Amino acid sequence: MKKSQIAKTTKRYKKLAVELFESEKFDLSLKFYSLVLKYDSNDIDSKVGALLSDYAKEDSLDALSLYDYYVSSVELGEPKELVLENILQIIKQENSFFDELANSIEEFSQSIVDGIEYKDFISIAKTKPSMRVALEDLMFSSKLIINNKEDMMNFIELLYEYDFKDEAFIYLENAISIFPDDYFEDKFKKFLHS
Repeated sequence: MKKSQIAKTTKRYKKLAVELFESEKFDLSLKFYSLVLKYDSNDIDSKVGALLSDYAKEDSLDALSLYDYYVSSVELGEPKELVLENILQIIKQENSFFDELANSIEEFSQSIVDGIEYKDFISIAKTKPSMRVALEDLMFSSKLIINNKEDMMNFIELLYEYDFKDEAFIYLENAISIFPDDYFEDKFKKFLHS
């Protein structure tokens, strides 16, 4: 292809890419910007257009706003390279913020899935109006992780003391299967007789 044909073709592709972007057909817009960049890898307008077309898959409203920012900045005489750098910084900051937010949500979700350790439950219970309220909150919102038989027995006794006798009985039955020794069996017999 001759240089003049390439120039005409890229100009046509670029115009089409802009029209597609502005009509929010971002996938097609990206393809046409990419074709322009294939012939002219230094075309800043097409770099911005390709970047924002791709970014629009995540957040079309922000992509359109950034496009408006690019067009108006260039019209005001800002160097295209500088505006492109600003856009890259903005996207990087937004992605960083959302990555941090996603990590926080994932950690929180994982803690809910994993449950709460007994020692943490006891610490949280001290901040509640009463142990009964803390136990109710635990029963309806989380899973309790108990790592040793002393904590298990302490928890069972708390349940029993605050009138969660059915729950105490269930935990005691489970404790017998987890910690097979006479300690929990003796407690089980005491509960049955009380």
